[in-house]
Amino acid sequence: MIPHHMIPKPKKSKIIYFFFAFFAVVLAVNIFYIYISKKTWRGVVTDDPYHKGLNYNDTLEEVAKQKVLGWTVKVDFRPSVTKQGILMVTMQDKNLRYINDAEIYVTFKRPNQEGLDFVLPVPFEDGIYKARVNFPLEGQWDGEVAIRKDQDTYQDVKRYIIQ
Repeated sequence: MIPHHMIPKPKKSKIIYFFFAFFAVVLAVNIFYIYISKKTWRGVVTDDPYHKGLNYNDTLEEVAKQKVLGWTVKVDFRPSVTKQGILMVTMQDKNLRYINDAEIYVTFKRPNQEGLDFVLPVPFEDGIYKARVNFPLEGQWDGEVAIRKDQDTYQDVKRYIIQ
């Protein structure tokens, strides 16, 4: 019989260590991605998408009414200094007469960041609708124009690159 101290010890398998190391790495990467996603999320979502979807037919009706109006609306932004400029709006009806008694509001939104949106009324002065705009940041901005005259409404969206 072979003495006990001369019997070779069976080697322990290292597979279990590789198994735990693999899942530890996967867990660490997932935690890192969750942290980065929470830290960099800018909130690009639509408010109340369910009800907007339900009311989509109303939106299509408003677009059809807007086309029947035949208004020609020109929105022009002229930069003056960094992050500032003058917004000018001219409007004509389908008979090419200028419209001077409308309410105009422009909502400026950043398409990639929430919390900086602002609404700008555009008053009629010196024969044209104009307003001074001071943007908080440079970059892309969406200007949502909303015009109301009597019972008629007009809406349009235009993208601006502010420098």
